[in-house]
Amino acid sequence: MGVKKNEAGKGDCSAPGAPRKSKATRWRAAVLIGLHVLAAIHIAHWMSTGRTVSPLEPSEAMDFAKYSVVNAGLIFFALTIVSTLILGRWFCGWACHVVALQDLSRALLIKFGIRPRPLRSRWMALLPMLAAFYMFLWPLVYRIYIEDPLAVRSVELEKSGFWDTFPTWGPAILTFFIAGFVAVYFLGAKGFCTYACPYGAVFGVMDRVAPGRIRVTDACKGCGHCTLTCTSNVDVSREVHDYGMVVDPGCMKCMDCVSVCPENALYFGMGKPALLAKPRQEKRPARPPMPLVEEIAGTAAAFFGYFAVRGYYQERGFLLSVGIAACFAYLVILLVRMVRRSDVQVPGIVLKKAGKARPMGVLVGLATLGIAACAVPYGIVPEVSHRRASAAWSVLADARARWFEPGRAELSSEEGAAAEALLDNARTVRERSGVRSMENTEHLIWGELLTGDEEAFDGYLREALGFPGAGVGLLMLRAAQYGKTGELNGAEAAYRSALEAEPGYLPATNGLMGLLVQQDRIEEARKVADAALEVEPEAVHVLVQRGFIRGSTSDVEGGVADLREALRLDPGLVDARNLLFRLLMQSQNAGAAEAVLREGIALENSPVELRAHLAQVLLVSGQRDAAIQEAVDLARLAEGDPALLGVARAVLSQAGATAELKALPGAPGKSSGK
Repeated sequence: MGVKKNEAGKGDCSAPGAPRKSKATRWRAAVLIGLHVLAAIHIAHWMSTGRTVSPLEPSEAMDFAKYSVVNAGLIFFALTIVSTLILGRWFCGWACHVVALQDLSRALLIKFGIRPRPLRSRWMALLPMLAAFYMFLWPLVYRIYIEDPLAVRSVELEKSGFWDTFPTWGPAILTFFIAGFVAVYFLGAKGFCTYACPYGAVFGVMDRVAPGRIRVTDACKGCGHCTLTCTSNVDVSREVHDYGMVVDPGCMKCMDCVSVCPENALYFGMGKPALLAKPRQEKRPARPPMPLVEEIAGTAAAFFGYFAVRGYYQERGFLLSVGIAACFAYLVILLVRMVRRSDVQVPGIVLKKAGKARPMGVLVGLATLGIAACAVPYGIVPEVSHRRASAAWSVLADARARWFEPGRAELSSEEGAAAEALLDNARTVRERSGVRSMENTEHLIWGELLTGDEEAFDGYLREALGFPGAGVGLLMLRAAQYGKTGELNGAEAAYRSALEAEPGYLPATNGLMGLLVQQDRIEEARKVADAALEVEPEAVHVLVQRGFIRGSTSDVEGGVADLREALRLDPGLVDARNLLFRLLMQSQNAGAAEAVLREGIALENSPVELRAHLAQVLLVSGQRDAAIQEAVDLARLAEGDPALLGVARAVLSQAGATAELKALPGAPGKSSGK
């Protein structure tokens, strides 16, 4: 296969003439526009109905890695991975909105006379792999370490909080700007895909074993039009010359190279995967690698930049943080080049010429140093503080759960120190970064609450409830606060909002039912219980509540059924057993009441009060001897408890058991033993 050579020995990419326009580009643009229309319809469906299929985003697969939840995003990501194993990395080129954004940004820059040039870093190209590991594998590794079962816990193909996992408008707009114009200008066409996108890293690995590839026939004359046209920074001409196929995992199967080939020598076909490809003839010289000092500086800057900005985008801004880090790394590489080289330029701007820095070069250098200097106090420090706050947050998990319980215990010394650390570090994040994220605000809320400053707590809570997708935990806090101040209408509204956000949420269900019962709104309370049990039929505490509600009205039979079901699910529920016993006695079913009590007494560590009830039931049902014996046993077990001893005396007195009555502790004429 004849190939023209230039002075450097590479394929001549200038002959014959300029490449023709790619027809595939128009088809790809039409497909991408169509996908955006479908996405808009998806969002419109959610806005009109309040519930729709969960987002078809690869990032949604993190719910499986973290919580073993299967959603539509996980299924979608799995299907794209499987298809990539066959067709190669097609998804990025034909179905990714970020690729569409980068292509549009590149086209607009070229319109203004700026042709982006790709950064050729081997080390930084590994960063997306680390990001993918952090997103999808690290949670699994951690869960295995803490022995958290990985079995599927739930399937959630629909979602009401559609926007909960997406950035707010500010970070979203900044993400598009960074992933589009900035990344393309600094890093080249598809620069965000190459140096920031974790999904592209996954698809790139799968592409290595895919049989579907861009391949070449003997008709190729080495004109290089394919390389000139490729917007994925792939040296198509060299690869098809060396291997007979494109082996670079950056190839997104856009088909532009196939479309512009003047000899129709390129095609998409099945065959040997890239992993098994071997050079079929003498390989052409590869591009010279980036100098080691630039690789080290760029990679170190990328890590530094990521940790500096991560704290600003704690809420759903991971990709933005990675993108900013990659762009900052490019600036540091430029700074190194200006120190080491005599001539440095970027598209459209000369930074250094003949060993002398130009004004723009000085400006870029000072800006890079200034960004790095500001990143420590306003980036690294808030990030470290955020991590410390998160550690304190974990320590306070039990304290936060106890806060909703009546008669909650005071904080332990460890919890008190953690509450102070949570508040101090959360304040540092807020003051240094100036960012008001949901996570940081929630840290401030609980920090103020647990350290006793309820006025500041209230202000932060109002702020947090203004965030899109405020969690049910915050609504429960609002309900508890209203309940504490006696604002029952406000508490009810907060409970109902929590149930709208998460139907069947048990703390909100129990709180709302208790509130309604307190106001004698019994029928409304029962409807709340009915709704909760439709979502979670085995919610034992709701069954007990509904059993009480039904039993206190005219539906004693329904109350008995609810309480029996609750005891079937959890036989140790003493309150449910006591309530069931009373309902059965109320319906004059002493035999069933006796059976319920005996079942409870047979349980390990059963409360003595059940024996008191049993003694009374036996007496009422005419079982005098059994009642006397039960009362004697009760007195023996309850020695020191005046109330239970009083029950034993009453039963023995009514049964006429004079001798047993005199033998009881504290009976008249009985020696105290002192």
